[in-house]
Amino acid sequence: MAVNLSEAFLYTLAPDPEPRKKAELYLANASAQPGYGVAVLQLLGEAAVDDQVRQAAAVHFKNHVKFRWNPGELEANLRIQDSEKEQIKGYVVRLMLSSSPKIQSQLSEALAIISSHDFPSNWKGLLPELVGSLSTSTSYTTINGILQALNSIFKKFRYGYKSVELYTDLKYCLDGFAAPLLEIFTKTGAQIKATQDPATLRPLFECQRLCCRIFYSLNSQELPEFFENHMREWMDEFEYYLMYSNPVLAERDAEKESVVDQLKTAVCENINLYMEKNEEEFRDYLQRFATDVWNLLMSTSLQPAHDRLAMSAMKFLTTVSKSVHHALFSGADTLRQICESIAIPNVRIRAEDEELFELNPLEYIRRDIEGSDTDTRRRIACELVKGLMLRYRDQVTGLVSGYLGQLGASYSANPTGNWKDKDTAIYLIVALAQKQPLTGAVTTDLVNVEQFLASQINPELRGSTDILVADALKFITTFRSAVPKPVVLELMPQIIQLLVSSTNVVHSYAAGCVEKLLLVRDGGVPRYSSADLAPFQSQLLANALSALQFPDSQENPYVMKCIMRVLSVAEVGPMSVKYLDDLVGILGKVCRNPTNPTFNHYIFESVSVLVRKACERDQEVVMAFEGKLFPVFQFILQNDVAEFQPYAFQILAQLIESRGQPIPREYLVIFPVLIDQRFWQKSANVPAIIRLLQAFLLKAPREIAQGNQLQEVYNVFSRLVSRKSTEDYAFYIANAMVESLSQDLLMPIVPHLWTAFFSRLMGEHRTVKFLKLLVLFMSLFTVKHGQAVLVDSVNKVSPTQPRLFVDVLQQFWIPTLSSISGSIETKLCAVASTRLLCESALLLAEDQLWGKLLNNVVVLLVRPEEERVAEETDVPELDQVTGYGGVYAQLHHAGKKDDDPLKEIKDAKEYLCHSLNRLSMQYPGKFPGVIQQHLDAGNQEALRQMCNAYRTTIV
Repeated sequence: MAVNLSEAFLYTLAPDPEPRKKAELYLANASAQPGYGVAVLQLLGEAAVDDQVRQAAAVHFKNHVKFRWNPGELEANLRIQDSEKEQIKGYVVRLMLSSSPKIQSQLSEALAIISSHDFPSNWKGLLPELVGSLSTSTSYTTINGILQALNSIFKKFRYGYKSVELYTDLKYCLDGFAAPLLEIFTKTGAQIKATQDPATLRPLFECQRLCCRIFYSLNSQELPEFFENHMREWMDEFEYYLMYSNPVLAERDAEKESVVDQLKTAVCENINLYMEKNEEEFRDYLQRFATDVWNLLMSTSLQPAHDRLAMSAMKFLTTVSKSVHHALFSGADTLRQICESIAIPNVRIRAEDEELFELNPLEYIRRDIEGSDTDTRRRIACELVKGLMLRYRDQVTGLVSGYLGQLGASYSANPTGNWKDKDTAIYLIVALAQKQPLTGAVTTDLVNVEQFLASQINPELRGSTDILVADALKFITTFRSAVPKPVVLELMPQIIQLLVSSTNVVHSYAAGCVEKLLLVRDGGVPRYSSADLAPFQSQLLANALSALQFPDSQENPYVMKCIMRVLSVAEVGPMSVKYLDDLVGILGKVCRNPTNPTFNHYIFESVSVLVRKACERDQEVVMAFEGKLFPVFQFILQNDVAEFQPYAFQILAQLIESRGQPIPREYLVIFPVLIDQRFWQKSANVPAIIRLLQAFLLKAPREIAQGNQLQEVYNVFSRLVSRKSTEDYAFYIANAMVESLSQDLLMPIVPHLWTAFFSRLMGEHRTVKFLKLLVLFMSLFTVKHGQAVLVDSVNKVSPTQPRLFVDVLQQFWIPTLSSISGSIETKLCAVASTRLLCESALLLAEDQLWGKLLNNVVVLLVRPEEERVAEETDVPELDQVTGYGGVYAQLHHAGKKDDDPLKEIKDAKEYLCHSLNRLSMQYPGKFPGVIQQHLDAGNQEALRQMCNAYRTTIV
């Protein structure tokens, strides 16, 4: 296999796609064979193999263990066999330590992946092997390779949630490595102090940096005893490196970070960690570190090479400013120096930012308006000022306001030459804005928003430096809640015109501004209506679609999100088909090569908006939409465009639900696709297929039955209900069958449904969520087909348990009832329970059971929801739009409407009271004693008050 593998990895590097695809297919097939991972490692160990081939093989091995070491439930058959895992673990460390740096880096990542699953419980020999190699190695290439691997392995302690398992693993690692880590750190420090040779020093500094990163991981949860006992040794070394200077280690490239700066950055991160988590133990060192970091910042240049160091240093000072030791910065001169010498210079736009604006607009936007600039100098400098404002708001506000005045005067004196001053001023105002905790509105103490908008922002919208135009749009977007509606409507034509600016950042910000403005709400009501938008709607959508024609914006997610938001607010009317035409044209292009998941999500969301707003009103529009969308969906399914299949299924469900019955034959042709196992194997498809299955069952139940496909639907249900991760989807199908199927079609399936549900009830994987879903299902069954059919069908499940329904009611229904939440769900369960109470002969013969059920129905209807909802112990995972590759992206506008199966009953409390009143008249004198004996005192009073309110009685 090794020869073939070597050739295959070589061909994966080929520029010609044909041999490259063949090689990738060969590797994909080979990777499923036993022993494949070991064979790749053996190839990596052969020195005669070309370095490029070995590098490709190392990357492939890392990905192999990533996807196959511990695959998900649906891909369990892809798992590497245990025997091969042991072979890999026995080989990979030695190979990593003897490899070149590039291969060593990939194997180190693979080692970390394996460790995340197996270390330490299933790989006891790993840490002793690495520590042993560390103690015997004299080469810093090997030492750093070991430390790099340990750094990757220990990273889990930085982000892991506190648990017994995590702390057990942490203790094991501390016992095995805390002392060796300090030993190598102090030993290497001694060598640094003894030499000036740059070639010798560089690997030594890399060693110290890795030691500092491991220090960070091992201290991230809480302060370990070993580190507390040896804190002075660590802190003395940290201070030495903060003050260390050696010109021979400086980099000539202004954008390349030196090894000294990398180590100083790691030290700043460590002392910031101690300041955040171990303030009491760290206080003896705080004064001197604050001084050292201050001096470090004062001497750190604005070159990109110093960015990480400057940011980590400012983060430390920010942490101090927010702590009980904030008095270190209380002096007026100190506050002035921080603002003047540290904050303002770091906020000022640099040549690198201008270059990013022009050449990489998406990255500029990502940093500037998406909040990912938390790791830029500008943002961190503002966070430092915010930290000072917590305790010294008046002083700092006064200082910043003064600087804003100076910056404004400078710009006014020479707008062309001093435009950066205005950019700095706007950036400061936006970055230092405060979000109100209750409303979420953004405000500022630095300027009067309306006045600043009129005097300083509006002029920039009419033509200026592109960066200032973008700044102006960002200002309006940030303070959108504070800008009066008439002012926004007056500005709207200018903002719409900027959608066709040839500058990517400008038309992206204009799109974002419109989209965010349309989200503003006043007292829960949207501020801008379709009537407000009507005068601009046509030009707005035309300009937004034109923006997508610019070369760098053909898949601009901000513009597409703007289109989606406008369509969701606007009255689309007869223009809906024209708008759909535009979207289908875009879809036709991206279907052939999906690359931007966010952009594509908003295309489908826009289509979904149009379907919901237009198709539900006019069947002719539905047919027009079908004619335009079916070819696109056919292409997606036939060409297996996996990224788009979930979207297609969701919109098809919308179209079916927009149709009257019977639905056209064209839809029924799609139904077999939903049963095709190829589509179910992709986990992202499952929720969307369920959504479409629901629509079919509700709109074409008899057609499905006539096609002998109900059994196949049940088979799908059976697979889903057997797994905890998909149990809720099983209930969606079961609910749809109960709602839509007539009794003659439903009853042959019902015994199988009960058997599946009750098997899960008896199993060890029963969850709170499952019990709620089951009670809701049984309640729906009751209101749709009657309590007698429910009781009879349950009791027939097991010949040996003729009173099975009583057991289910007593053990599961009644205890779960009081934890139901949601208005429709509460009404459904209350009404179904009421029908059992008042119509079931079985229950009327069981006084104790009857009383217990009534008690919990009262709890369900009377107590506030937050008091009766049981804690959800099995929180379901929420799907998010995070990219392609197995994540379900739900379309907001394509969601199934929460239909009320009891529209004729407006008030469940009234229904209960009147039902009990009729029952009491039917059985005079029977119930007062039962109620007194089995209802809690508080619930007895609540029931009495409820009945009085509806002028009924149960006496």
